[in-house]
Amino acid sequence: MASHPLSHHEILSLVAPFTRRGLHPDLQSTNRQERRLVFKPVERLGEREGAPAYTETLELYCTSGAATPHKLKRTTVCSTAPENFEARLEIEGRDLADMLDCFDTVPSSSQFRFGPGFKMVKCWRLLRGSGKTPTGQPATQKSLTHMAATLGDLTVKATAPTVKADPETIIEIEPPEGAHLRLPEDLLAVLGWNWSLLRRRRDTWRGILKTSGREPDRSRRAELNLDKMVEHLVQTFGDAPARFHDRLYKARWGVAFRRSLPLLVALTLIGLAALSSRLELSEDSLLRMLIFNASPLLMVSVFCMRRLPQIEIPPLPRRLKASKWMPDPEPA
Repeated sequence: MASHPLSHHEILSLVAPFTRRGLHPDLQSTNRQERRLVFKPVERLGEREGAPAYTETLELYCTSGAATPHKLKRTTVCSTAPENFEARLEIEGRDLADMLDCFDTVPSSSQFRFGPGFKMVKCWRLLRGSGKTPTGQPATQKSLTHMAATLGDLTVKATAPTVKADPETIIEIEPPEGAHLRLPEDLLAVLGWNWSLLRRRRDTWRGILKTSGREPDRSRRAELNLDKMVEHLVQTFGDAPARFHDRLYKARWGVAFRRSLPLLVALTLIGLAALSSRLELSEDSLLRMLIFNASPLLMVSVFCMRRLPQIEIPPLPRRLKASKWMPDPEPA
């Protein structure tokens, strides 16, 4: 970003593609020192009668250097969504008219999803593809950056990694302020191998979704998993805590087995080491070489992992004894 403030002449040279679309700058909200140009909100009515209305606000983060791209951000608020429930869409580039055309390929309604018991919003970063679609619109790819959902009084958030090599999407489950939420550690792990255990940090429960691959396939898989997670949480929190074990006891036992794998591997290696002392192997034996080099190879492979495996005796899955997921607050 350039250090000098945004001048009036620069604003006039930037707003032409916007004014042709009926978008006008909001000079009161514009921050010239930060080189952030804000446009007046535009209301988009639903396609059918009774559909929610959407209010879009564009922000342009301007740069003066030819090698540095501009950043265009669209913030959308839905009339039927909770307060501070915003959908964001971002793109970087130098051709402002082309960036606006890319935004047209993603209607605001596609960033919101409403279903029985939940409201969801997704935020994306647009990546410019090559060529155009058969309809004449620019080819774009959507990369997920953030997801938020409300399930009654609970809030679920997902933050996608900002680094391409990072496969971990952070999941957070937050109760309303002042409430305490009791959750089993395998609440999300029952969904599959890509889901981690939940860990409590104060009043927030945090987990990890692992999605490998390249964009945009990685974002598509992450969105499918997050949709599945929200539906799973709606069903789980809609039932009593004891029903979670009755409905998913096989998956819970599968999670317990996965947690015991590091311990089983360690015990197996110890047993093989003890057994190897009784074997009569020649000095040129391949098996002898593997046995004597197993320890350093195993150490190297462990340190190459993103997270060190936890050797533990996992607790056996049991029915939850609490009658509610969020107990009533104790009287003062």
